Amino acid sequence: MPKLIRFALLASLAWTGLHAEALNDILARMDVSARNFKTFSAKMKRTEYTKILNDTEVVEGARRVKRTNGQTVGIVELFGKNPQTIRLSGKTAEVYYPDAKRVESWDAGKLGKMGKQVDQLLLLGIGVSSSDLRHDYDVTAGATETIGGTKTTRLVLIPKDNDLRKHAEKIELWIPEDESVPIQVKVTRTSGDYDLAVYSDIQMNPPLPDSAFELKLPAGVKRVTVK
Repeated sequence: MPKLIRFALLASLAWTGLHAEALNDILARMDVSARNFKTFSAKMKRTEYTKILNDTEVVEGARRVKRTNGQTVGIVELFGKNPQTIRLSGKTAEVYYPDAKRVESWDAGKLGKMGKQVDQLLLLGIGVSSSDLRHDYDVTAGATETIGGTKTTRLVLIPKDNDLRKHAEKIELWIPEDESVPIQVKVTRTSGDYDLAVYSDIQMNPPLPDSAFELKLPAGVKRVTVK
């Protein structure tokens, strides 16, 4: 799976030693969020760690997600010296490289079982019910950790599906006290590589136009389908 698509299907930590919230209480709040979910937006700081190179790359970005008529559309914008925009919709995954004036497209349906789990990964932590979560993951709650001054409970998700575990051996969500949406998400792979996303300015169900979920392409952009 392409690196950026894998991430899309995708801060310092301070240990406090306090007791975490009860898992069932957190999942109950997530159920309410899932029932009411329409749109989501947040600023994002993404840290990508490559173990074999002992290399860390940090970029700023933004994430937007919407669900309409049972379909989920997600946009991840990464800023900086190599800007790019990732769009996931249905079975289509696209990456736009503005500097190269190029869009690469994949058929997510050809990515094995990962393809049919795109919607759930896009909604993970913001629009997935506890029953769906427990159906696909072994879910446990760790102790309380403080992220940027906010007390959170870390949830650990271990995928039950073997194919999904090849791409995401473990997923961790840091849920603030009395909230349902994570402010930090970490996806760790079997290689030891990981992607860490820290969210700020989180908005649930903001009035976003359809254009906020489309690639904004100038004239002259080349489209390439990746087999």
